[in-house]
Amino acid sequence: MKSKKELKLKYVFATSLLVFIISHNSLVYANSSWRWLTSSPKELLPLAIIFTLAIEYTGILILGKLNLIKWERIKILAIIVLANIASFIFPYIVRAHTFRAISGGWVNAWKDAFTKGPYYIVLFGYLFMTLLVEVPIVYGMLKKYTLSKKILINLIVILNIITTCIVAVIERTLYHGQW
Repeated sequence: MKSKKELKLKYVFATSLLVFIISHNSLVYANSSWRWLTSSPKELLPLAIIFTLAIEYTGILILGKLNLIKWERIKILAIIVLANIASFIFPYIVRAHTFRAISGGWVNAWKDAFTKGPYYIVLFGYLFMTLLVEVPIVYGMLKKYTLSKKILINLIVILNIITTCIVAVIERTLYHGQW
């Protein structure tokens, strides 16, 4: 008879394996190319950036319980802009790394990261990478200004989830492509 600990371990392993298989599943289409039926979501990028920065900046200023003097508002905006730039570039660094072997080096891989395949601004895993990059930057730089570190970190996570999901839904609603 197996112990409860062994059964629990097998359950965790099986669940993890299932999640891994589902999340790393990809289709292969031979002799075909991706094309947009509408225009590319790249057109949405400037609006997505402005929208994301406005929501995150306003949310942190209003709900972040920050002790502010006037010049710190500009510093907070700069921190949020820096974190968003870093979180936007990070997925493309990862994607370029995967293309490196077939693109003939980093320069071509970097170009291919932006142009090859279906190019949505928000792809699977983008939310995770956004949180991985943005939360430490914004929280790390603003925690000394807040009255509640717990509220600040939760707020940063919630605002990033909201803005990432909204951009993903908007771009998939407005822009369509096919193989």
